[in-house]
Amino acid sequence: MGGRHVVGRDVRVATDPEASEVGDALASSQANRRVGVVTIDQILSSLSNVAALIWVAHALAPGDFGRFSMIVMIYTVAQVVSRSLISTTAIVHPEEADNHARRIVASAVMTGLIVGAACVLAGLLLQAGNNTLAGPVLALAVPLPLMMLQDVGRYLGIARQQPGRAVVLDTLWIVLMMGAFVGLGMRDGVTLTWLVLAWAGSGGIAGLWVLAQYGPPARGGFEWLREHWAFSWRSLVSGVTSSGTVLLMGALMTLFSSVLAVAAFRAATLLSAPSTAIQLAVTTSAAADIARERGSEQAVWHHVRRAITIAFVVGALNLVLLVFLPDVLGEALLGESWFLVKPLMLPVALKVLLMAGQSGLRAALIGQRRITTAMVTDIVSMALICICMVAGAAIGDVKGALWAMVVATVFSTGCWWVAMVWKGRDVVPDQVEPATI
Repeated sequence: MGGRHVVGRDVRVATDPEASEVGDALASSQANRRVGVVTIDQILSSLSNVAALIWVAHALAPGDFGRFSMIVMIYTVAQVVSRSLISTTAIVHPEEADNHARRIVASAVMTGLIVGAACVLAGLLLQAGNNTLAGPVLALAVPLPLMMLQDVGRYLGIARQQPGRAVVLDTLWIVLMMGAFVGLGMRDGVTLTWLVLAWAGSGGIAGLWVLAQYGPPARGGFEWLREHWAFSWRSLVSGVTSSGTVLLMGALMTLFSSVLAVAAFRAATLLSAPSTAIQLAVTTSAAADIARERGSEQAVWHHVRRAITIAFVVGALNLVLLVFLPDVLGEALLGESWFLVKPLMLPVALKVLLMAGQSGLRAALIGQRRITTAMVTDIVSMALICICMVAGAAIGDVKGALWAMVVATVFSTGCWWVAMVWKGRDVVPDQVEPATI
C-alpha cells in the first residue's frame, strides 16, 4: 500500500495544474533573470568598443578615427569566426558546454591562433605597401587570439546558464582598457597603433581569465570542431555572410564616398551598439533557452514574442536618444566628427528599430538546430542589403546607402518570418562522438 500511495502522490503532483503553473512561473522567472544578466554583459561588451571609439575621436585626427573604425570591423569578422564555429555550437549543444568546457576552450585557442596568424600576414602585406593601416593591424593581431578566447568564454558562460562569468570577463576588459588609456594620456605623441594596442591588449589580458574560469585547454580541440562540423560549417557560412558583407559593403562604398564618409557610417552604427547589444543579448539568451529546453512550439513562440517585444522597446528608445541627441552632447562624445555622423542618425536608428521584427526568429531557428534554413536566410538577406546599400551609395552617397539599408531591412525581416513559418527537413542531426577530458 505504501508503494501505491507514493505512486499516486507522484501522479497527482505531476498532473496538478497548480504545481505545473508554479513550475512554469519559476522557469519564466529564471529565464528573465538570465536575460537581464546577459543584457548587462552585452552592453558591457559593446561599451569597450564605443569607449575606444570616443577616445580615438578626441585624441586623434578624423582620418585616424576612420582607420580605427576599420580595425573594429576586422575584429568583428574575427569574432564572427569564433562565434559561428564555437560559441553558437556550444549554445545549441548545452550538454557539451556543461561537460566538455575545456575542449571548447582548446578549440577557441586553436582558432584564435589561426586567425591571429592571418591578421599578422595581412599587416605585413600592408606594411610592404607602406599602408598607414599596417601598424594598427599588427597591433590588433598580437593579442587577437586571446581576444577571441575572451569572447568564447563569454558565450560559454551563457551556454552553461552562468552569464555572471561573462559579465566578469567584460568588466575586466573595460577596467584594464580605462587604465591603459589613462596611461597613454600621460604620454606625448600617442599614435593610433598605441591606442589599438591598449584597447586590444586589454581584451587579450582579460581573455586569460577564461583559463581561470574553466581550466587550461584540454586535448581534443580540433576533434571537437570536427565532431560538430555538420552544424558549425553552416553556422560559419551564415555568420561570415553577415560580417563579410559589411566589410565588402564598406569597401565598395569607398568607390562612391570619401574615407571620412565611410568612417561616419561606421561611427553611427557604433553609437547604436548598446541598443543592438541588448537585441543580441535577448536573441542569444532565447537561443540558449530554446536549445536547452527543447520544448513545444508554443514554448518556442513564447521566447520569440518576448525577444521581439524587448527589442522593439529598445529600438524605440534608441531612435529617440540618437535622433534628438543635442549637439553639445554629440560633440562631447565624438568631437569634430559629430557633425559628420549627425545626418546619419535617423536611418541608422530606424534600421535598429526594424531589426526588432526579426529578433528571436534567428534564435528560434538556431535553438531548434534549423541551421540550414538560418544559413540560407542569412545569405539571401545580406545579399539583398548589400546590393541595396551599394546602389544607394551610388545614388546618394553614404546617406543614400543607409536609407537603402532601411528599405532592405524591411524585406529581410520578411525573409526571416517566411523562414520561421516554413517547415522543412532542415534540422542538422547530432554527430557528436563520445569523448572524455
